[in-house]
Amino acid sequence: MPEIKLFHFTPTRSKRVVWALEEAGLAYDMEGPGQEVFDHPELESAHPLKKLPAALVDGKPLFESAALVTYFGDLVPEKGLVAKPYTFERAQHDQWCHFNMTEMEAWLWASAINTFVLPEEERLDVVHEQNKQLFRRGAAAMDQHLESSDYLVGNTFSMADVLTGFTVNWGRGQGWLDGFQNLHGYLD
Repeated sequence: MPEIKLFHFTPTRSKRVVWALEEAGLAYDMEGPGQEVFDHPELESAHPLKKLPAALVDGKPLFESAALVTYFGDLVPEKGLVAKPYTFERAQHDQWCHFNMTEMEAWLWASAINTFVLPEEERLDVVHEQNKQLFRRGAAAMDQHLESSDYLVGNTFSMADVLTGFTVNWGRGQGWLDGFQNLHGYLD
């Protein structure tokens, strides 16, 4: 197994990478979990924008949670956390991971940067309602899929659920999941 060093700050997406590493049962070292991780001298070598999540895997940089979560699942194929390459189920895994990132998480992040990331004078309050509606559009599609399945791929827990569960929970925290019973059940 590779040597993994994860750069982590609890309220970031790196939390789902910790979850993935734990599900995979992989050994790892962690820099964090506090804000001091942003001053770590190796973070810039792990992520070109000095953002989280980021990792050094055998000293080589790997960043973006979807890539990290999928890779860590691939390292332990016996656990069945990611469908095998070249299968329809792998295409579904990729589909739901990308859907999560583009049709749901992007809108949460757009609101977050306009709530606490950008300096107050640069924030746009007008985007929040639009972001909520666009998130809910993606959430409605996922809610419908979960009407006939407990999980996203092959009705079994996978890394796609790690990645997406974090986002759906974030949406719940924003109060954007009203009326989506299947997504609430999914989180439970």
